[in-house]
Amino acid sequence: MQTTTAQQTEAGRHSTTAADHPPRRLFTLPNFAERHSGFITLAAVTNQVFKAKARQSTKGEIPGNGMEEAGVIVRLNGRVLIDEDRYFAWVDAQQVSK
Repeated sequence: MQTTTAQQTEAGRHSTTAADHPPRRLFTLPNFAERHSGFITLAAVTNQVFKAKARQSTKGEIPGNGMEEAGVIVRLNGRVLIDEDRYFAWVDAQQVSK
């Protein structure tokens, strides 16, 4: 009886492993722009990444566009990568509902 209860308890647990989650779709800026060439250019996505962080101007601080906070930008070994799913979630969040 104890083994049956232990098996039921073990089956009821939800383990979170890497196999449970699909891999993130990360792209370099040129690859992302090429993949979505009908939507965005390399210059535009580079500009979005540049404006992701808050920066100073002569008139004060300019807030970032929210890409950093949304987890869109992944920096790895000196490379800038875009998480495709989070990018489009960020784009959806930018839409103003009427």
